[in-house]
Amino acid sequence: MEKKKSWQNYPLQIMVLIFTVIAELIGTQRIPLGRFSFTLAPLIFSMILMTLFYLIPKQKIITEKSTPHASEMMALAGGLLLAKLGVSSGAAIEEVLSAGIPVILQNLGEGFSFVIGLPLAVLVFGMGRESIGMTFGVSREANVTLVSEKYGAESPEFRGVMTNYIVGTVFGVIAVSFLMSVLAEMSFISPISLALASGIGSASMMVGGLGTLLERYPEIATELEAYAAISNLVSSVISIYTALFIGLPLTERVYKWLNNGKKEQVSEYGKS
Repeated sequence: MEKKKSWQNYPLQIMVLIFTVIAELIGTQRIPLGRFSFTLAPLIFSMILMTLFYLIPKQKIITEKSTPHASEMMALAGGLLLAKLGVSSGAAIEEVLSAGIPVILQNLGEGFSFVIGLPLAVLVFGMGRESIGMTFGVSREANVTLVSEKYGAESPEFRGVMTNYIVGTVFGVIAVSFLMSVLAEMSFISPISLALASGIGSASMMVGGLGTLLERYPEIATELEAYAAISNLVSSVISIYTALFIGLPLTERVYKWLNNGKKEQVSEYGKS
């Protein structure tokens, strides 16, 4: 019997479409919390709706058998996103260059995001190679695709990056939005700096952080939007190279060092 291809899993595709439309109709919701606030983006609602549907007892539309198909479709969507980022970065090359060195340098920190997270994951929580995918970068779309291509969609590294992607999608927007609310209260920090900081390569997180800033500084809304958009564009492009040439190699080396040089079998490229 021929194995059904991912794109032929019509129930999964239809449910994703339905919940995406519902989430877009709900739209972005801002939740006040005293002096502060945080934002819930449509992506969060779509994931919550899909999860709740999956947990319905005895429903047979979306089951555990859908997981490999979902992983493959995620990798495909990530590939399309990388192509879009390439086109966007090329078309906006003048904006990227005019953004200045600070916007570019702020992304180098992503290459060292494993410094705290990896030792905690390996030494404290006893995690395996999943910790590489979870700590080498910000675990957004570009990094998910990078890990999928390098290790395969069924690898522990991919499970790690996808776990961080989901957690970041659900809680990242709330965290960035709330953090911007707190930092905006500090008068010695420029709102322009906060707008730049909100562009970490995640559209949903940028929207959450930027929305909070626009609410507080409506008089410079256009300027804040421009800096946030440029920063997010630069981050989306540079994060790929930062992760590929800095974050992932260093995380691999430190992981082996933490395991006393013990060699582990790396997942085969493209293995499914």
